Amino acid sequence: MNIEVRLCPKEQSFILHNIYPLYLHDIAEIWGVRPNRFGVFEKEDVPTLSEQTKQLDVWWEQPSVLFPYLISVDGIAAGLALVATTPYIPSPNIQYYLNDFFVLRTFRRQGVAQRAAELVFDHFQGAWELQTNPTERNMSTQIFWRKTLNTYTGGRYTEHDGVHPEKGDMLVFRFNNK
Repeated sequence: MNIEVRLCPKEQSFILHNIYPLYLHDIAEIWGVRPNRFGVFEKEDVPTLSEQTKQLDVWWEQPSVLFPYLISVDGIAAGLALVATTPYIPSPNIQYYLNDFFVLRTFRRQGVAQRAAELVFDHFQGAWELQTNPTERNMSTQIFWRKTLNTYTGGRYTEHDGVHPEKGDMLVFRFNNK
């Protein structure tokens, strides 16, 4: 199995636009989010998936600040990783923020997500942060990040409760891979 993580060029942004609604659907259960009146998992009254995914376009507007990664397995789109830098980081003293990370269910429990996360982290050396839902509904993700970060950092990561300015209570993981 060949797992790759590469920056997604603007001309292929439609691939991430295809994956993004699946990601929102997947995390809706964890966050207790219901679709809007048009069946779109979005807070605003966005009527179509096409309109919703236009919000992703910001990831290609600032190429030295925002980094949209496509995860692929054997040449097939398998997920996404969105990495942000200042000013899009919710905490001080952090250089890289894993804003979103998602692997399609078809590729889960095969080591794809862990390897993809490691490859994403290897793109940038420095102080990292990622956050996830702290509730029991999200235990599998919490276990995944603990295992992945423990392996990647040799146990040199921190974990604490925090608050995201838009999302509320979060479980915050930090590490430095410099």
